[in-house]
Amino acid sequence: MAVAVGLDIGTEAVRVAVVDSGRATPVLRRFAEIPLPPGVVLAGEILDVGAVSEAVAALWKRHRLPRKNVIIGIANQRVIVRQIDVPHLEESELIDALPYQVQDSIPIPIETAVLDYVPLEEFTTPEGDLMLSLLVIAAHRDMVDGLVQIATDAGVDVSSIDLQAFGMVRAAFGTDLLLGGEGPQALLDIGGSMSQVVIVRGGITRFVRILPIGGGHFTEALSSGLAMSREDAEELKRRVGVAAEGFPDGDDEESTARRILTRSADSLIDEIRGSVNYYLTQAGEPALQRLVVSGNGARLPHLANRVGKALNAPVEPVRVLDHVSVGRVQMTESQLLEYQPVLPAAVGLALWGSYVVPPTNRFAHVG
Repeated sequence: MAVAVGLDIGTEAVRVAVVDSGRATPVLRRFAEIPLPPGVVLAGEILDVGAVSEAVAALWKRHRLPRKNVIIGIANQRVIVRQIDVPHLEESELIDALPYQVQDSIPIPIETAVLDYVPLEEFTTPEGDLMLSLLVIAAHRDMVDGLVQIATDAGVDVSSIDLQAFGMVRAAFGTDLLLGGEGPQALLDIGGSMSQVVIVRGGITRFVRILPIGGGHFTEALSSGLAMSREDAEELKRRVGVAAEGFPDGDDEESTARRILTRSADSLIDEIRGSVNYYLTQAGEPALQRLVVSGNGARLPHLANRVGKALNAPVEPVRVLDHVSVGRVQMTESQLLEYQPVLPAAVGLALWGSYVVPPTNRFAHVG
């Protein structure tokens, strides 16, 4: 599958990337997006199927995108990602046995779930039993079927459903995945209505946490706290940002706004820090090697640096274009650079199967 299409259905827009991975360096052939009306998608949940179907159909028609080999990403509270230890089995046996092995650890009925897994490592118990540690992904089947139906209604042929976090890791780290690195690395994606914390170690995604808090929550806090329209709150948010450190004082509007935003930021940071510390404690790791940030929400002035200080980790913005070359994408280089914070999901989904990391960092094959 040299040319693949990644479909990212976000809170604010539907985004598509067409990537040719049949070369030494993958080539981004197309990137396009179409905005979604407010409230259509919230924290990854599609609340208005008709509106999303129309947007997907319009995007394909307007930009004449390939209709085959499309990979859709999923990320919401109806997706469970957990590390589970099971008796060691050969892959063919494990696939059949997986529902029975994980049913007590997954909080949804196994018969209504789509399951997949990423093997992490083998280990032996004190009793001498050979075990396998898995990162297990379970998604509600009706949600997966609904996504496929949306694409089908738009005349799009879905080949796979992928955990969005896996795609973002491929785009954010590229072939660095093959090198592993000296310690755990994290990707923090702050979207419109949710954030994702993803930790990678040794080239494998080992931890995923989806938080129902995103950039829109900062806007809502300002709108409520200062009794202003959402549009004015959005503009003020982008201008003022959070405090780089400490907690701001002052009585003018900007100082008050910065206090509100900083309070919201610290609530999100508490959730992020709790997630990262949970992984580090369970894995016996001292600290993150680095933190890569993406998503429109991460553009909020000083937010990324405040997160980095709280985690005691060096922070850098996502650089998807360091890992792919660019073909004729019908936009200027500066325009594409502006899109870089929101490229990881669509581009990474289109990179499905491109990087040979154990096993493939994929979720589920359709068909």
